[in-house]
Amino acid sequence: MAASLPPQVPGHPGGGANPASSPFTARIANFCLERRHGLAIAALVIGLLLAAGMLRLDFDSSLDSLLTRSDPWLEERDRFAAEFPQPSEIIFAFLAPQGASVFTPERLRAIDELRQRYLEIPLATRHSSLLDYYSPRNLRRLFARDYRQYDDAELSELERTAKADELLTANLLSADASLAFTRIRLDADRASPMQGFAAARQALQLRNELLAGHPGLEIHVSGEVLLEYSSRQSMIDDLGGLLPFVILACVLSICALFRSLRAGLAILAHTALTLLCTLGTLGLAGFSFNTVTAIAPVVIVVVAVAGSVHAISIYRQGLARQMRPPEAMRFSLLQNIRPVSLAALTTAIGFASLNLSSSPAIQGFGSTVATGVLFSWLLGAAVLSALLVGLVRPGGRPGHDHGDLLQRAMQGTIEFGRRWERQLFWLCTALAVAGVSMLPLNETDFNRLDFISDAAGLREYFDAVGDRLDRGPSISYGIDTGREGGAIDPAFLVRLDALLASLAEAGDVESTVSVVEVLKTVNEMRYDDAAAWLLPDDAETIGNYLNAYRFVQNRDFPLAGLLNDDQSIATMTVNARPMSNQQLLDLNGLIDSRFGQHFPEASLIHGSGLLLFARMDERVTVELLQGYSLSLALITLTLIAGLGSLRLGLLSIIPNVLPAAIVFGFWGLLVGTLDPFVMMLFSISIGLVVDDTVHLLAHYLERRRAGQTSEAAIAHAIRTAGPALTITTLMLTLGVLLLMAASTFYFQQAARLLAPIVVLALALDLLYLPAILKRGGSISRKMARKQNGSGAE
Repeated sequence: MAASLPPQVPGHPGGGANPASSPFTARIANFCLERRHGLAIAALVIGLLLAAGMLRLDFDSSLDSLLTRSDPWLEERDRFAAEFPQPSEIIFAFLAPQGASVFTPERLRAIDELRQRYLEIPLATRHSSLLDYYSPRNLRRLFARDYRQYDDAELSELERTAKADELLTANLLSADASLAFTRIRLDADRASPMQGFAAARQALQLRNELLAGHPGLEIHVSGEVLLEYSSRQSMIDDLGGLLPFVILACVLSICALFRSLRAGLAILAHTALTLLCTLGTLGLAGFSFNTVTAIAPVVIVVVAVAGSVHAISIYRQGLARQMRPPEAMRFSLLQNIRPVSLAALTTAIGFASLNLSSSPAIQGFGSTVATGVLFSWLLGAAVLSALLVGLVRPGGRPGHDHGDLLQRAMQGTIEFGRRWERQLFWLCTALAVAGVSMLPLNETDFNRLDFISDAAGLREYFDAVGDRLDRGPSISYGIDTGREGGAIDPAFLVRLDALLASLAEAGDVESTVSVVEVLKTVNEMRYDDAAAWLLPDDAETIGNYLNAYRFVQNRDFPLAGLLNDDQSIATMTVNARPMSNQQLLDLNGLIDSRFGQHFPEASLIHGSGLLLFARMDERVTVELLQGYSLSLALITLTLIAGLGSLRLGLLSIIPNVLPAAIVFGFWGLLVGTLDPFVMMLFSISIGLVVDDTVHLLAHYLERRRAGQTSEAAIAHAIRTAGPALTITTLMLTLGVLLLMAASTFYFQQAARLLAPIVVLALALDLLYLPAILKRGGSISRKMARKQNGSGAE
């Protein structure tokens, strides 16, 4: 079993009343015990009724759920999208071997096969590729006849022509002609999510068939519908595959550690009912799983199983002392009601503090787990108690229980701590100082691909295409003149041209796109002179040029993407070199500054979602740290009130804060890069590790108030709570490590950080906290001696 009782003392169950219990605690214990059958039936009925809400649960596969709603640029992005709606596309990338060209009959045949079959994709309306490219500049097709009618020399000439076409190399071809794109337009405006997912599945199947038919060509596929499809698949994989595995692993571990199949069945029933109640309640509230909350049920399972350990551990202790099952359960309730309630409340506070973030994904995760923790706590008293009394009976062979091994380990920990107290104190202090000092070494860098599975090969797409193109982000802006026709006013266009010229001089900008380039191109075509690549200087000519462009415009480069309907807003696209999120924000700062200089009276609309995701690094980090600070304050106040001790409540901060600080500090030294969402672990970790501190301090305070010395009280706390805390830590670590099997990189990185935090928390509670308590007791005794002049404590 998990733990053995310390030597019997006067007043302990089996020999009287529990000194740790108050009359209120005793009344609750008696109520739960005497009415256990009614409570269990009521909990089961309520749980089944709530479970009906699970049918209303939904999935939100949009990565927009990650965005912080406090960002004012989110409204600007939405406004830009309303003024300049972008079509939904699926993009196929055809990659020839490095140094080769796609302008060969074999590789063009693959592109042509997709042209013949693209309508197999649901919602597909048309496609664009090299084979159909029509230049709005020279009003000619790249392939004037069927590609099969060209010989090798003619294809080589076509390749040179294509490389010289800046519009073509900016959209459908790489500069070295080793990569070609096919863009498939979808009619997805009024399509349901399931229709979009069907299109994504068919696109992946078509890619696989093209790969099988053209083994010498590398083919990848991407698009928003595939991102959302991959996001949904990652949620389904984690909920449908990882969740049952975590439940099974945790329950089997409990069976092995307690050497009791019935104990495992009791915890399985408690965990399953906790999940039904939690998910049903969320469904009734209209909740939708997103890329972050999808893992919340796994966390709830781990927390519920770990929390059950204390109840069964103390219950088995009572059985080992020849108590009847009801008496043993009463003993367990008296021992656990206060620390377990405090632990549940503080854990819920830790997760609920995530609601201070304005990201719906983070809010949903915090609310989901906090709800699960509270249901686990309620059902622990209402259901688990009845199950343990009914299923787990006295029995077992003395000397063949894990409790003896754990008890010996705890006794060894006590003796080790006594012998090396001074060295342990300074070693842990030095480790804490080192970890905290290295925290600034961490840098956050958001990558939305961290939140999707790679089942669709999207990472391969972005890696391969990125290597061939060596292109950075494209940032879209809207310049709102505030008046109809203001975006085609000659004076406005002159200033826009000057702004674009100043940006082109920046080293981070590769090119720009706006209505200015269209007007200059039409003017050049009119005079058939490269020197005429200039802006017209009168409104009538500008109007005529725009009408001429509308007449010959390519459907892939419409004028509607450069000017809104009333021509009050003009778009400006800045193509940058490859850069990090921070560099992107620096470039945006430069653009904002230059825009203010050229257009003091106009407003700039930040229309790129890339900017929103880049700004998340700072905004999410700040919001999460604010939530962490509040949760730490609330947890400390809760412990002060629950323990009835200001000193112990304040001391509890140390073992609760240091595990995450130390692990993140050394991560900064060894790795240095974090997804900003991983900062959630500060609040998550304090919600998980506070359980250890609560149980140790509760048992310590019990004996101190009974008149024992600080050293004796510490030994009692470790002997009583240490074995159960060890098993709890094993359960948490097991559950966290299983997150390594999650389908997204974000959860894998979180697991690598959270596992050492949980283990380190137990080590600090067993070795560092006792040293702190003893030193605190020594200081108190010295102060008392100074006050009353005696040597008594």
